[in-house]
Amino acid sequence: MKRLTPWIGLTLLLAVLLNTPTAAEIYKYQDSSGSWHFTDTPPDGTNVNTETLQGTAHQTAASKNIKTRLYEQYRPSNPVETASIATVTIEASIGTGSGFFINSKGHIITNRHVIRGAREQLKNTDQALDNIDERIDAADRKFRAEKNRLEELRDYLAQYRQSIAAMADGAAKSREKRRYAAERKRYESQQSIFQNKKARYESRKKAYETEKSAYRYKTSTAALSRNFKVICKDGSELSAYLVAISDDHDLALLKIDGCQTPFIPPADTGPLAQGVRVYAIGSPVGLHDSVSRGIFSGFEDNFIKTDAKIYPGNSGGPLITANGRVVGINSFKKLTRRFEGLGFAIPIDVAIEEFKSYINPYSNE
Repeated sequence: MKRLTPWIGLTLLLAVLLNTPTAAEIYKYQDSSGSWHFTDTPPDGTNVNTETLQGTAHQTAASKNIKTRLYEQYRPSNPVETASIATVTIEASIGTGSGFFINSKGHIITNRHVIRGAREQLKNTDQALDNIDERIDAADRKFRAEKNRLEELRDYLAQYRQSIAAMADGAAKSREKRRYAAERKRYESQQSIFQNKKARYESRKKAYETEKSAYRYKTSTAALSRNFKVICKDGSELSAYLVAISDDHDLALLKIDGCQTPFIPPADTGPLAQGVRVYAIGSPVGLHDSVSRGIFSGFEDNFIKTDAKIYPGNSGGPLITANGRVVGINSFKKLTRRFEGLGFAIPIDVAIEEFKSYINPYSNE
């Protein structure tokens, strides 16, 4: 998945992880205390200002037969090109990733983190922001203490000046005037330094608060979103809705209604032999409709390992064999300091088992 910035999940929105397609009216409203809320249920009360974030799902596809249109336009000459026709880009409020049609009825398999965000990353980001907030609180306390110290020094200098004015003219008064002038100059220097530091700090703090607010807003929206933009190989845009999302695996199932779609038939991952050539298809780092080649390196923790290049944006896209059958869903890459690292994909039979109540890809054949 290609990310804009790290995102933070809100626990009060976990109820949206339902496994049935529904309408997707999302409401943003501010309560009497000034706190913002995000919900898929209209708030009670006529005096609450609301903002609809996203409309209903189930939009009819612009073209009834996407498969025929794309085949006629691209005329694939090999199984890899055929599979690329069934691969799509998915745009969510949280970022951009990939997916692919698993049957002719418009069902799309992708990663859960493409539409919701990676749970571990959200957790780490939440902790990082908590740490930053603690540092800001500490900085605020230091600035308040310095402000109080300077105000006390200012009051002291005012009293000092009055006491000098009450003194009789002479050497003692002249000496105290010089001392006062030196103290006043030191105070003004410290005050100027304080004001400059405070101005820079407040500017950075405001920018941080603005980014954090936008960050939380987008993550909240992502947790509620059930409609997603799907971009086909030819650049045409369709609206897909959420059918199911997995709690156990990094998987999600979307659907486009009312159309015939190209699809990638599943392969049997059981007899895969090390060294078999595989291809990762997706839209990595903003490159639409890209294919990278590698080999099947083995299994690790129930993931398929491959040296095929998997970059941000490839997440959710298919990992296919040379005969154009999907063996896995590209999910993440393990990086090292010394070499590029290996890509990992969820075996396709895991996804089929997870969503078996919604799809039967074998019925296409």
